[in-house]
Amino acid sequence: FRRVLFRSRSSGVVLTDVGLRLAEEVREGFEQIDRAVEGASHARQETVTLWVSTSFAMLWLMPRLAAFKREHPLIEVRCHTNDTDRGVGRDEADVWVPLGRGPWPGLHEQKFCDETLIVVAAPSIARQWDGATDEQLLDAPLLHLEQRFRPRFDWNQWFEHFGVTPPKRLGGYSSSDYSLIIQAAMEGHGLAIGWLHLVQDLIAEGRLQQVGTGSVATDHPITVLTRSERTGPATAAFVEWLLATAPGRPT
Repeated sequence: FRRVLFRSRSSGVVLTDVGLRLAEEVREGFEQIDRAVEGASHARQETVTLWVSTSFAMLWLMPRLAAFKREHPLIEVRCHTNDTDRGVGRDEADVWVPLGRGPWPGLHEQKFCDETLIVVAAPSIARQWDGATDEQLLDAPLLHLEQRFRPRFDWNQWFEHFGVTPPKRLGGYSSSDYSLIIQAAMEGHGLAIGWLHLVQDLIAEGRLQQVGTGSVATDHPITVLTRSERTGPATAAFVEWLLATAPGRPT
């Protein structure tokens, strides 16, 4: 059956009683839809604060962070960089990827990847030194990382590992910023020790090339630290993604 919802009068169109009830019910329905849409658009974001070195942020994290945001749009990642380990566990971060080897009392430690080192250079420079022995590399233009914390590895350790006695002082360009060392290597200024997890993308892109076939795998892996084994859901999701994306993990 048909119901009259409005009537036309000389002053305009007016709703009937049935029309008024229908309009009120429709209005309430649309208000519920508006509230649901507004609630979804203002869903509570959670924040994870991450502490990493400048080189880890630039060379490994930034090229991959967009993928994490696509998977977890409601988790905001705040990335702080620091090129010393002072403050690890004592600042306001939720997650750390430290530069040194610890120990880290009070923090939960998980392996990120093995620490593997190779020698890298710009392709034109790498070709010049590709067939050189480790002893001959003493005469190569070397790029040195001056670390302000307990060092992981340097050129002296590299040569000693391969049975070559280095001079008391090795020449070459030095910087305390590993990102600058890698930039200098890409621009053809010399050979650098490359942490494989940081330089593998640049090698794949053809911006760096391994010099020779020598490599060193240390017994001190790169680790991820959290305040405890049981973390909040946002931190747990970020650490799970971090470890799943780490070099050497199956994709």
